Amino acid sequence: MISFLEGKIEHLGDKYVILSTGGIGYKVIVAPKLLNILSNSTLPVKDVDPVKSPSATTGLIKLFVHSQLNMREGTFDMYGFQDKEDLELFNLITSVNGIGPKSAMNILATVEAKHLKAAVINEDANYLKKVSGLGPKTAQRLILELKNKVDHLEMGDMAGVDLGQEGHALEALMALGYGQYQAKEVLKEVKGENLQDRVRNALKLLGRK
Repeated sequence: MISFLEGKIEHLGDKYVILSTGGIGYKVIVAPKLLNILSNSTLPVKDVDPVKSPSATTGLIKLFVHSQLNMREGTFDMYGFQDKEDLELFNLITSVNGIGPKSAMNILATVEAKHLKAAVINEDANYLKKVSGLGPKTAQRLILELKNKVDHLEMGDMAGVDLGQEGHALEALMALGYGQYQAKEVLKEVKGENLQDRVRNALKLLGRK
């Protein structure tokens, strides 16, 4: 079983990268956030310290990998993550009955880790249905099976997380024609005392990009 890959990016696809290592090109499926980082930088890391990360000076990147044989389609799929925490969360989601790797990647692409944790702890299935597109039964199952498993996970500061406002703000931006990933990312950068303020500030930021 492959645990990680380290190499150079040979190609960026719409949902995957081809990582060259040891003379072999590995196709690795990655989340939109990591794909966006890779498309704008040679390394998926910030403020690289060449002493602590000597591979950074050689242009190499390291992806933690979940690999799985897809018997139905006859393929061997690999899913790559920037750090072990993201991989751990992915493995946790796929442990839920009825949620496979592709569905887990979709959840991670549309729901912030801290919001996912808050939704599970608060048993907010409506938020999960609205944001990730999960069906009602799957959303309830995810909450039930992860309820006692997410407490130990570090998913960022959850103070002040308002899932209701977050879901409505995302819906408002998508209704105005912005993509789900674009809307989710810009909402992480803006603040506001209420829903209207957040949407207004998000539109201002989007207008400058």
